[in-house]
Amino acid sequence: MKSIPMKKVKSLLPLGCSVLAACLHSNVSANGYQFLHQSAEGLGSAYSANGTAINDISSMFSNPASIIRSDGTRFSGSFTLDLPRSEMDQASATSPYSDGTVDVTGTPEEPTQFIDTAYGAASYFTHQLNPDLVLGLAINAPYAYESNYPTTAVSRYTATKTELRALNLSPTFAYRVNEKLAIGGALNFQYYQAVLGTQVATIVSDPTVSTDLDSEMKGNDLGYGYSLGFEYQATDNTRLGVSYRSKIEHEFDGDIEFSGTDANLATLGSLVPTLTGFSGGASFDVATPSMLQIGLLHKFDEKFELYANGNYSGWSAFKDTHIIYDNGLPDTIVDNNWNDSWFVAVGFGYQLNDKVKLRTGVAYDWTPTPASVVSPRAPNNDRYYAAVGASYELSPQTKIDFGYQYIKFNEVTIALEGGNNIPRGTLDSKVNLYANVFITQLNHKFNF
Repeated sequence: MKSIPMKKVKSLLPLGCSVLAACLHSNVSANGYQFLHQSAEGLGSAYSANGTAINDISSMFSNPASIIRSDGTRFSGSFTLDLPRSEMDQASATSPYSDGTVDVTGTPEEPTQFIDTAYGAASYFTHQLNPDLVLGLAINAPYAYESNYPTTAVSRYTATKTELRALNLSPTFAYRVNEKLAIGGALNFQYYQAVLGTQVATIVSDPTVSTDLDSEMKGNDLGYGYSLGFEYQATDNTRLGVSYRSKIEHEFDGDIEFSGTDANLATLGSLVPTLTGFSGGASFDVATPSMLQIGLLHKFDEKFELYANGNYSGWSAFKDTHIIYDNGLPDTIVDNNWNDSWFVAVGFGYQLNDKVKLRTGVAYDWTPTPASVVSPRAPNNDRYYAAVGASYELSPQTKIDFGYQYIKFNEVTIALEGGNNIPRGTLDSKVNLYANVFITQLNHKFNF
């Protein structure tokens, strides 16, 4: 097995220790785990009802103008269970800085279930001040994601732990301009937390689990943005909705920490002369994308209706990630090169009887992630959606909704072999992903 010149290791290892934090781009703006499950009517129609066809106040997530159709004082609450299934196949990797000459061994050879079950909840409130003005408040989690790869797997130098949580608070209004047109807006206050873990090799010529260090980075930030929208009732049977959700800039103030045996920490210290400590601060900026959405509702008759939705996400705002440390590690700059992407959906609703309404839909989502930067932290590819849902009217004031959705990814190819991944070695694998998502939602109108 070819040995690696120590001089080269000393010159490159500081960057390798810090680049783990740059993996943040793979999950903060990952379209696969941007948590869109905010409405049972939306999920049960594969999101084709988003934009203008949702008939309860959870519609404000996709279009703030939609709550103009809600009179009185209302509450809506939902709970979501996201059950992803994941498997890594044909995985192989090489040691950091080995120029592809030193293979990494690890167990298990084919990790499974590394993307964890996700839970989500959303709450909405509205109050009609007068026939032309409705105020609302939304509390939800637009991002929720967690993955855990074994710290002994061959992928350990690229990713181990990823935890992502975001809480969004949105005061909202809708105003009726005339009989056909309503406008709306919202302020979005978003608190973001991220935890990222990676193993660091201290011996490059023959890396083993026993000579690795654990590395973990944490960050959090409160950012803000806005949403705007309108609904236009073109005819008695046709309605159009257009909405825009701004990007949100996050300036993360976090920290990075290395842990392991005293011997391995001492080795790291000797290889990185500028290192002033095994923990320190880390700051970096990340932007979540803007979203432009168009929704259409058309009623064929009193029972049967069509939904259509198109969503254009501005992922190209996610360019370089620049990370600055205060413990002697050099700055990290990673070029992400994400692309803007489309999501399209079509669905149908059917009023079965006075109490029960059924819905279904299908959708297709194009990935924004270039093939060269697909990471195991949040493996992305194009995906298909198929969904069914139902509403049941418990009383004139109370409705309960259910939805089920199946999401199937095209096979994901990970081929990190240079560029962003040089300090971490190479990683090649196939990833197979699908998910089953369930949601239930309660909607209630108060009698005051």
